[in-house]
Amino acid sequence: MDQASDKTSISLTAGGDLFMRYVTRTSAVEYEDFNSAKSRFLERAGKFGEISYKARKIIAMLGQDFISNGCTILVHEGRPDRSGIRFTNELAKLDVPVKLLIDLVVAYSMDEVDMVFVGADGVVESGGIINMMGTYQIALVAKSMDKPVYVAAESYKFARLYPLDQKDMVPALRPVDFGVPIPSKVEVERSARDYTPPQYLTLLFTDLGVLTPSVVSDELIQLYL
Repeated sequence: MDQASDKTSISLTAGGDLFMRYVTRTSAVEYEDFNSAKSRFLERAGKFGEISYKARKIIAMLGQDFISNGCTILVHEGRPDRSGIRFTNELAKLDVPVKLLIDLVVAYSMDEVDMVFVGADGVVESGGIINMMGTYQIALVAKSMDKPVYVAAESYKFARLYPLDQKDMVPALRPVDFGVPIPSKVEVERSARDYTPPQYLTLLFTDLGVLTPSVVSDELIQLYL
């Protein structure tokens, strides 16, 4: 998949920007012949791929130190791609006790939870995150009940964006099927993601280390130097 096929993907755009900076960060390519430059690009592309692959392992290692035996973790996976059901099936195969929740029971079930783990489509300059729809409301409920909210995100998802509110983002829409006909005059909200401000997040687990939301802007500067 490339940026032309998904112009709304923040992680794809941010990752593409970092990739281009990584493979072209030396002026030597300006003086090489085509084949030498191509070889250099391919070599660096391979290294960038290795870095991205290792990122998730690093994040998993960092995150496990915050998880104790027997704790209950709420994760956010949902419709319309049935990712929640698929994730539940994978956990069940590993004999991990799991309960599948619909979004409406998040507040009802939060007192049973020890912590919340979410991913991110993008980590923005404020230290907040843009992620699949519903992340913001989960973080709001968790904050009100003093439950930590942890974010797992690779550094290539760090984006030079600074949304001011929920509507200050490039629209990303998704199909919504209610299972019944909807009158043509009824508007259906199809936004696929929301913005969670940094004050509702506890820590971010990244391949750069465990970060507080307040230091994200510093890390962004270093990434794009």
